[in-house]
Amino acid sequence: MELWKRTLYVCLFGAFMASVGLSQAAPLIPLYLQDLGVHDQGSLANWSGIAMGVTYLMVALVSPFWGKLADRKGRKLILLRASFGMMVTNALLGFAQSPEHVVMIRILNGIVSGFFSGSITLVATQTPESRTGWALGLLSAANLGGSLLGPMIGGYMGSTFGIRYAFFVVSALLGIAFLSSLLFIKEDFTPKIKGPSPSLKDLQQSISNWKGLIFVSIASFIFAFTTMASAPILSVFVQHIVGRGHEHIALLAGLAFTSTGIAQMLASSVLGRYIDKLGPQFILWTSFIYVGCLTIPQAFTDSIIVLCIIRFLLGFGLGGLLPGINTYIASITPKHLAGQIFAYNQSTLFFGYFMGAVGGSAIVSQWGFSTMFIVTGMIIALTGVFLKVTLGRTSTASH
Repeated sequence: MELWKRTLYVCLFGAFMASVGLSQAAPLIPLYLQDLGVHDQGSLANWSGIAMGVTYLMVALVSPFWGKLADRKGRKLILLRASFGMMVTNALLGFAQSPEHVVMIRILNGIVSGFFSGSITLVATQTPESRTGWALGLLSAANLGGSLLGPMIGGYMGSTFGIRYAFFVVSALLGIAFLSSLLFIKEDFTPKIKGPSPSLKDLQQSISNWKGLIFVSIASFIFAFTTMASAPILSVFVQHIVGRGHEHIALLAGLAFTSTGIAQMLASSVLGRYIDKLGPQFILWTSFIYVGCLTIPQAFTDSIIVLCIIRFLLGFGLGGLLPGINTYIASITPKHLAGQIFAYNQSTLFFGYFMGAVGGSAIVSQWGFSTMFIVTGMIIALTGVFLKVTLGRTSTASH
């Protein structure tokens, strides 16, 4: 088997397990906090929000540091660090004795995370250019699959073995990802001689299409912000549609979430092939416009069936965004700077997720669900128009 393919397959498994490790905590943390003595509804909501949100905030803050280290010491090292670190932090969660312990460990989890971003860099630098879109599409699908199945896996193991033991099982699976990366990934990389890391000015001089990179980074933030804006309140929106007294609100909300994720996962690898044929710019701007146009109709939906259908169709467009963003960045970034550039973009994404969760809830509390869907839909669609105009110009200018 070719080296780049073996690397890809190991990264697919590791990215899936890392995503499971992050997302499986969603249904477990509130229940775990109750076991640790937090019973007041308001306190439980606050502790749960802090414990979940702090991980994403830490990922955003530390990603540039890990990206610089990847460019200096190698990308395989980052995968080993992330898988081993998440293995340890998930095991530590099983020993937590208080809410403060949970939050501290979740902070550590965010600091050591980064398997997916490290995989993007490694796969992008090893894969032949003609197959990059396909490979990054598969990687996005694996990451999405883990985030979809993670809550179900965590919930099942928590109810079957107990919450503490669920963390231990996920820790063991991440240990397998660590061993797989250690034994089967080979990277031809020469560590750099110690010296100052490139500054932003150095990066700007090294990347001919710097404006294109900035525009795509802005698009990354908007993608993360607008897609996360609806996530915290989607269950409440479902409740708004079916009524408070409905006995299957949790199940229906899960279907609304999952329908989007399944379509997104299916579309990522397929659209990855089209990225290789048509170019990332075309897939990016068309996907943004498509997603924007399908976000707005949710504002006028009064049927849970219609909502799930819209969100399923929405997922096909979302499936082209991350592979398109990552492939475009890979196409304009020198390989020796890939770790740093992808890490900066990862920070942009996670700040977008963090701000979207806060901003979406604020919009709904002030102006209602309809306004939130209309505003975010228009922002996404206009971003697509903006990319169509600007990326074509910057690409021409860079040549």
